Amino acid sequence: MSGEFPESSPLVASPRPPPRPGVAEVAARFVRKKIGLGLFCTVIVPNLILLFYLTVVASPQYVSEAHFMVRGEHSMGSMPLSMLMQGAGESVTSDDTYAVQDYLMSRDAMKLLLAHDGLAKVFAPAHADFIARFPNWYSRKDLESFYKYYKRHIKAQIDADTSLSVLTVRTFSAEDSQRIARALLAAAEDLVNEINRRQRGTLVDAAQKEVNITLDQVRDLQMRLAAFRNTNAIINPEQQSVPLLSTQYALQSLMTATQMRLDQTRQTTPDSPAIAVYEHQLDVLRKELATAAGKLTGDTHSLVPQLTEYDSLSVQREVLEKVLLSQVASLESAKARADHQMVFLEEVTRPDKPDYPAYPETGKTMIVSILCFYGVYVMGRLLIAGAREHKLK
Repeated sequence: MSGEFPESSPLVASPRPPPRPGVAEVAARFVRKKIGLGLFCTVIVPNLILLFYLTVVASPQYVSEAHFMVRGEHSMGSMPLSMLMQGAGESVTSDDTYAVQDYLMSRDAMKLLLAHDGLAKVFAPAHADFIARFPNWYSRKDLESFYKYYKRHIKAQIDADTSLSVLTVRTFSAEDSQRIARALLAAAEDLVNEINRRQRGTLVDAAQKEVNITLDQVRDLQMRLAAFRNTNAIINPEQQSVPLLSTQYALQSLMTATQMRLDQTRQTTPDSPAIAVYEHQLDVLRKELATAAGKLTGDTHSLVPQLTEYDSLSVQREVLEKVLLSQVASLESAKARADHQMVFLEEVTRPDKPDYPAYPETGKTMIVSILCFYGVYVMGRLLIAGAREHKLK
């Protein structure tokens, strides 16, 4: 036929070859046949995302470290012998050390840094990534959430090998890490000084108060003695009574001698004119003796009531002086105990300025992540296999 073409003619259309698969299709086939969709979605994809975050998105974080110790004379002196003879590897740490560490990790230290060192800006720089900074997308913007974030970036703990306290500060800048670590050590030193002040106040203030009370009583008694002397116009009744007693004894002796001469004269010469003289002398001596006796005893203006009051004041003064001496000794002892119980914060190594970031730990984090996700994958396979076997039965 004229309208038909021979089969061998080159104008006859040959069948088209199938289209070449694209890269996505090849990758999907490779994943399904060689890797497995479950392993790819459960292990590879999450770890690729994590690796991208750690290497591209995550901001470097720098750690500044400082070593210090809190010690005092009582830290070792008050410990029992069994603790002092502990073997190697065991540490002896005072309660003051734990108090300082607890303060460094406390809300008080955090608020102090917020107020004076700009801690909020330190943890929220412009170059920090959206996950590591604060505030971030998964935390609340309140003080309690910030405190939890604070405890993750600032650590204070005991080194088991050296028994020293180790302070570590992690921020997004080497300068900020060093500055915050220095500020925390300064705050810890202020805390130690406050502890010493309180201990000294507890021990010394009570003893000093007793001394001051006794001194006030001594001053009051001295004023009473001065008023007594001014009122009675007498300095020391005991010393001033000595000449009065001597005068009384002399008058008594003179009167006795005159009485003896009078009696002798009456016996020998009853008509002697000397008898009248002796009798007059005796009258004068009796008056003088009565006057001298009246100055010592008798009415309220005599020396005996004054001497009694003066003796009472003197006894009170002696008692107060002894009490004051005892209280002063107690005060000195309290000061010595306060000095003995003082504690000091000593920096063994100052906060350093790190040369390179310590976080993120890409290698370690990836190893842990791969193992964890692979473990999840294996557990999922086991659960699915068990479910299939149970369904077949």
